[in-house]
Amino acid sequence: MTMTTMHTNTAAHNLNSFIEEQFVATSTNADKITNAKVFLDDNFPLTEGSHADVNSYVIYYTHLLAFMKDGSQCGLQNPCQFVALTGHKSDPTSVVLKNNDTHVEVSFDRNGELGANDPAHIEDIQVALPIKNLPTPYKQWVSMLHSRCLPTEGNCKVFTAKDGTDYAMHQR
Repeated sequence: MTMTTMHTNTAAHNLNSFIEEQFVATSTNADKITNAKVFLDDNFPLTEGSHADVNSYVIYYTHLLAFMKDGSQCGLQNPCQFVALTGHKSDPTSVVLKNNDTHVEVSFDRNGELGANDPAHIEDIQVALPIKNLPTPYKQWVSMLHSRCLPTEGNCKVFTAKDGTDYAMHQR
C-alpha cells in the first residue's frame, strides 16, 4: 500500500468517524461548532492558524481566503480543496470544499440561528455522502450543526466553480 493510499484511507476513516460522533453527541451548539471547526482544521487546514480564528471568508480570484481576528489573512494549505461557491466572491453564501471524493459545504448566514453568534457567520457545515444503492450523483447532505439530513440530487444545488463555470458535485 502506498503512502498516498494509506493517507487517503486514513482521511476517509477520520471523516466517517467524526461524522458518526456528531450524530451520537448530545453537545451544545457551541460544542458542535467547535468540533466542526476542528474537523475543518483536520481536513482543510489553513496555511496559518485555525478555522476557529476566522472572521470571514472571501474568494480572491480562484482562492479561498480566510481573514483572521487579528486582521491577517491566509489560504488553504491545499488551495485545490476549494472547488465552488454560491453567492458573490466578496460575500459568499457558501463555499464547497473537497477532500478526496467528499464534498463539504460551509454555509454562512449573519442572521441565522448559529451564524449570528459565530465570528465567521458559519450557519451550517454539511457533508455530501453518496446514498447507498442509488447511482451518482445522488447525495445525502448530512449537517454537522443541525439535526437534519437533506437528500438531494447533485445537480439540484447550483454552485459556481472557482473558474466561473457551473459546478456539479460529481465532478472530479
